[in-house]
Amino acid sequence: MEWILFDKDGTLIEFDKSWEKIGVRLVDKLLETFPVHDKEVAHRQLGIIDDKIVPDSVMGSGSLGDMIKSFNDVTGQDTTDWTRDTSQELVDTRVPENNWIEGVQDVIQELRNEGYKIGIVTSDTKKGVNQFLEETQSKSLFDLIISTETHAEEKPNPKVLAPLFDAYDVSPNQVAMIGDTANDMKTAINAKLGLGIGVLTGIAKREELHGADVIIDSAKDVKQILDQYKNESN
Repeated sequence: MEWILFDKDGTLIEFDKSWEKIGVRLVDKLLETFPVHDKEVAHRQLGIIDDKIVPDSVMGSGSLGDMIKSFNDVTGQDTTDWTRDTSQELVDTRVPENNWIEGVQDVIQELRNEGYKIGIVTSDTKKGVNQFLEETQSKSLFDLIISTETHAEEKPNPKVLAPLFDAYDVSPNQVAMIGDTANDMKTAINAKLGLGIGVLTGIAKREELHGADVIIDSAKDVKQILDQYKNESN
């Protein structure tokens, strides 16, 4: 294994509750802009209950494309441009929370010391990632950052990893993906990566990470899995 790719929210750092607020606000704005007969039913259909996001719903773990499809189904209208513009506006104005999950920063440094290349693959924007790197003073830990901008490819589309494979001579089976959602695991599968490691520090439950090769409590335990993988490969 040469590259270790980490999701950010829920994997490197505690799940940022500002994302939940954005999701709820996006749905509220949607139903104000595209009125429906029964808002309560629409909220449930999209995964919003009591102003909280249901983890395995489209709002909890779906891509922006998945959300647009669901928004179109709920409203009966094409919400594509509105959703892209409004979600970007909400993301750009959010105040992020950047709290490292205990032990993860130290294990990334250990992995770097052993020669692994480390990357981030996140659905957050470049601005959000830069805020995280600056606030936590951790830019030097990462060799590659893949963020999601308007109209960019998203997880679980394997093309999201093009910045890695276009810039570095590495085969997919030498790349591991660590994340807290089913989409992270689907990305590993779709891109034919060597290892997909699910963690339980984010929004997904164990049963929702069924596509993972291994499931661990926290990314702080990932070195043990990689050591084991290395020993089995030798």
